Amino acid sequence: MKKSLSTTLSFRKNLLVERVHNKKSKWSTIFFICSLVATLSVYAQTDTLIVRGKVENLTLKLYRQAPEISVARVNILQSNQEIVRAAQLQPDGSFELKMPLIYPQEECYLTYADVVMPFLGAKGTVAVTILADSLGKSEVPLQFGGLYATTNNRHAQFYTAFNKWLKANPEKPARTDNLHRFWEKASQEQNRRQAFYKSFSSTKDPLLDKWVISSLENTTKAKLYNLLVQRRASIPTGLIGSANLDTTLFLTFAKADSYQQFMNHAILTTPDLEEKSLTVNKLSELILKYVPDLTTEDSLKLKNFIQGGKAKMRDLDFLRDLFNQKEEVLQTISFYELYSRKYGASYNEKELDFLKAVFYVININTISSKIMNIWYNHARFDLKYPYYSRSLDEIYHIENADSAAIQEARSKIFPSNSEVAPGQYLSEIMFGVSVYRNMNQMGYNLWEEIKQKNKGKAVYLIFWTNDEYGKRVLAEARELRTSLPEDKVAFVYLCEDKDNEDVWIENVVKSKSKGLHIKLSDTQNDFFVSEWGITQIPHCTLIDANGKYIQRNAPLPANREGWGKIWNKVIR
Repeated sequence: MKKSLSTTLSFRKNLLVERVHNKKSKWSTIFFICSLVATLSVYAQTDTLIVRGKVENLTLKLYRQAPEISVARVNILQSNQEIVRAAQLQPDGSFELKMPLIYPQEECYLTYADVVMPFLGAKGTVAVTILADSLGKSEVPLQFGGLYATTNNRHAQFYTAFNKWLKANPEKPARTDNLHRFWEKASQEQNRRQAFYKSFSSTKDPLLDKWVISSLENTTKAKLYNLLVQRRASIPTGLIGSANLDTTLFLTFAKADSYQQFMNHAILTTPDLEEKSLTVNKLSELILKYVPDLTTEDSLKLKNFIQGGKAKMRDLDFLRDLFNQKEEVLQTISFYELYSRKYGASYNEKELDFLKAVFYVININTISSKIMNIWYNHARFDLKYPYYSRSLDEIYHIENADSAAIQEARSKIFPSNSEVAPGQYLSEIMFGVSVYRNMNQMGYNLWEEIKQKNKGKAVYLIFWTNDEYGKRVLAEARELRTSLPEDKVAFVYLCEDKDNEDVWIENVVKSKSKGLHIKLSDTQNDFFVSEWGITQIPHCTLIDANGKYIQRNAPLPANREGWGKIWNKVIR
């Protein structure tokens, strides 16, 4: 996916957020390190699913082509990114992996070679036997054992038959001009699919019923929310009950997607607050909590405001002075509190709890981990629904797994290239800022230096931003990198100028994408936009070993069809 350049370059974060992550504070760095250690020590314990099995009749050829097996699940706060665990096959074809679970029962997907099969997991062991000599011949070349064996085997048969039936009996497009009519058609489609399931499944299996019907119902809800987002419309009164979130303790990919669509809709349609500042009692509460070494007199005065005491004009100066003592932290917390108040005015407790938890995910790509850590520590204990709390814990834990590497990268001073990990370089090249005043000349110098440094190699350049699209293209580039000879093709990543430097460093380190990473200045950014004719981001450009263009608008890393057409021009 791409987004328009105009949308990206004209976007500006809330002033409050800009002030938060542009401030440099020794105290907040110490706060980040200490609270990270404390948080990880109390990280919520999750249940563990063990997936154990064997690929029977494994041949050497198949072992070389498919040496590992993987299992994926999803976090309800982040449905667009799978959590994957992989296991290397042993020479005899056996394997074992462990997958953490948040919900008591979760839908997972097993992948081996060309086989992709969902199964239901929980605390315990799921056994899988894959028949290598049936791959490509049998529609279900595997057998489940252990936990939920009967249900998982029945679902595998249904899943295969259902996909064949959908292909032969595709859904008819529903009109979207009338929301009630759309919902009626979507409900009819859901009933049609449930009817197929009932006709297929002649044996009573309450757990299978729950699994299939939950997925179908949540798919329908996701469609409705998706349409509401497209139309920027509120839920019609008559459909409010039908669109309620599924709060059962059963997590499927369809349920996670319906929550994602609900979140998109809430963000787009929830009205802003008329009063965009905190009340005196709430501000006093935050100051009392986060400003250290208050005098007894100041503490008593704040407690009086918290209990409803009236503040005079001179008291506002008093509060402002205390606020400024820990401005970075209090700006951060105040932004979260205003966010919570905004959605609290429109949603019930469980919906609000989800939106509070997902706040962390919304900001992951644009705010530094130092600031996100402050939000996490404040918001984590504000949540009442335990499965949202645990889901937040899991994402926070994953996002901070590379914290040591990020701190090391930050500590490097790099006007010149610095290797922050094997094969991974950061560069903040601002050539001629004080000398070259013509922005085209500045960008031109950087462009010439890139070509000169990589002379004799083709160069694949990726222009990206610190957001969901950018993180995805970095992951896809990492995968593409493994299929290209490093001595013939160099990868260069250009991050647009509007992004925060700390966030850039974090996302580069987390991506583990090998190559040269450059943070552009505004004038360099403008040069490349003009030189390459960039209209959408991410954007890729490809040059040959002599620095001549192969394609100004080259295929994105995941576009294998596009790469197939130019492969011979790159690898000579």
